[in-house]
This record gives sequence, structure tokens and C-alpha cells, in this order.
Amino acid sequence: MIENILNIYHNAIRDHVDLLYRRGRTDRLIAWQVGNDEIHDPTLIAFRAYKNRSYADVVMVCAGTNRIGEPLPREIIFLPTARDLIAIKRKYLKEA
Repeated sequence: MIENILNIYHNAIRDHVDLLYRRGRTDRLIAWQVGNDEIHDPTLIAFRAYKNRSYADVVMVCAGTNRIGEPLPREIIFLPTARDLIAIKRKYLKEA
């Protein structure tokens, strides 16, 4: 049950970022250039972007990776803003 809710939450994050990107609204996203020290550590990007390492799953979803240790692409990734992320989290994880 919880895994299903997490999948729905991750899909909502992906859909949110994809929609804004397709509409050219990258000004409403965080554009993050993955650095050399971040390639194998999505928790580092989560900490730097959101001041919270627990959002590593968000970083991995936005980077298109599936697990910790899988190298992140050495390119710009787009992340939801903290405000949007909190709203998505409240909507989809209220049951978890």
C-alpha cells in the first residue's frame, strides 16, 4: 500500500516537472547542474536544493534514476520548487 502511494507521489512529481518544462515555464522550477561531487549522491543535491537530505527520491525521480548509487546524469536537471514539492507531498502522502 505505502509503495503504491509512493509511486503515485513520484509520478505526480515527474508529471509536475514535465508539464512545466513542456510549457516553457522553467522559471517555476529549480534548474540544477549536477556537479562532479553530486553524481553518486542525490542526497547532496537534496540537501543543497531543499536543505533536507530526505528528498533524495525527488532528485532521483527528476534525474531519471532508480536507486541510490546509480550515477546521476552530468547535465542540468529540473526540480520542483520547495513550495510546489510540499504541496505535492501533502496531496499524495497524507495517507502514508
